[in-house]
Amino acid sequence: MKHLQSAALATLATLAVGMTAGFAHAQSSVTVYGVADIGIEVINNVPKTGGGSASVVRMQPGNQSGSRFGLRGVEDLGGGMKALFLLENGTNLDTGTLANGTGSTSRLFGRSAYGGLQGSAGTVTLGRQDAPIYDFAKTYDLLGVAARYSITSMDAVFAQRIDNAIKYLGIFGGLTVEATYSTGWDAGLGAEIAGASKAGRQIGGQLAYAMGATSFALAYDQTQGSSVASQDLSNKNLAFGAATALGPVKLVGGYRWARSQYGGSTGSTALTTALRSNMYWLGATYNFTPAWSVTGSAYYLDNRANNQDPWLFIVQADYALSKRTDLYFTAARALNRNGSSMALGSGGAALAGSSQTGALIGMRHKF
Repeated sequence: MKHLQSAALATLATLAVGMTAGFAHAQSSVTVYGVADIGIEVINNVPKTGGGSASVVRMQPGNQSGSRFGLRGVEDLGGGMKALFLLENGTNLDTGTLANGTGSTSRLFGRSAYGGLQGSAGTVTLGRQDAPIYDFAKTYDLLGVAARYSITSMDAVFAQRIDNAIKYLGIFGGLTVEATYSTGWDAGLGAEIAGASKAGRQIGGQLAYAMGATSFALAYDQTQGSSVASQDLSNKNLAFGAATALGPVKLVGGYRWARSQYGGSTGSTALTTALRSNMYWLGATYNFTPAWSVTGSAYYLDNRANNQDPWLFIVQADYALSKRTDLYFTAARALNRNGSSMALGSGGAALAGSSQTGALIGMRHKF
């Protein structure tokens, strides 16, 4: 399988180069692009097998931006209409393995895989795509929805991608309108079920308005349980964000309300009591020079069912060596209280009630 995946990527890259030259006269293009991001992390209070915890030094990929290899194509159809596609692979640079998969689903193009049409009324695309609430977080979390460390440490919904999705994007001056509908939002949870019209469905949307350096947005995401028994259960998220720039300073703030009725690795386990929470965050970036910036963010999660309300603090310094290459240093601390077990980094682990501190240094190159 790994050899086939490598061969597929090599073939696509070769085709992309050929198509870029071959379609030039038809006002069409195929662009090859990517990101390589890798670093070293030091983190404490990582659970050990058999109990207790310890510190770990490890190589980590995709810290500021997920490493990727992508093909983006567009063809001018005339009359203001364009056909487009995007295939974007996620790669773990530390091991060379595919990223963005699940325990049961290996995705060659796990970041994005879609095609569609663009016209004066907007863009419609079909395939695997970023949920509107993910697009929202790209603007209103100054850490860029990074795997280590960002808003996704507190709530992974802000990095949600959806399979089998129909997506609409319309930009009308300062107003942006976005909506999605999926017939099965995660293929790793199973295929669409005949006779179960709600199972695995997703709906989402975002309304955003920008006035110069200031913007506001409201985003919504709802997913249904993936089985016949759980299809009437839903997980809902509603988020509001605001951002502005004052000279060298950029400020953001946000709020997220959530209610969850199901969970589990199969997306079909009913919760005895629906989980409700409120999340708040603030962030600021100061640009000392065009090449050097420092960002700080604070996040607070209010779990309504109990007093397990963790805090997350992140500071990041970034220095651009060129337009395409930068160095970064990020430090973060998760303050767990009363049995909460929030970990630094998406998919990480921490002992219940124990705070966790981590730091990483790395490099990112865009091509």
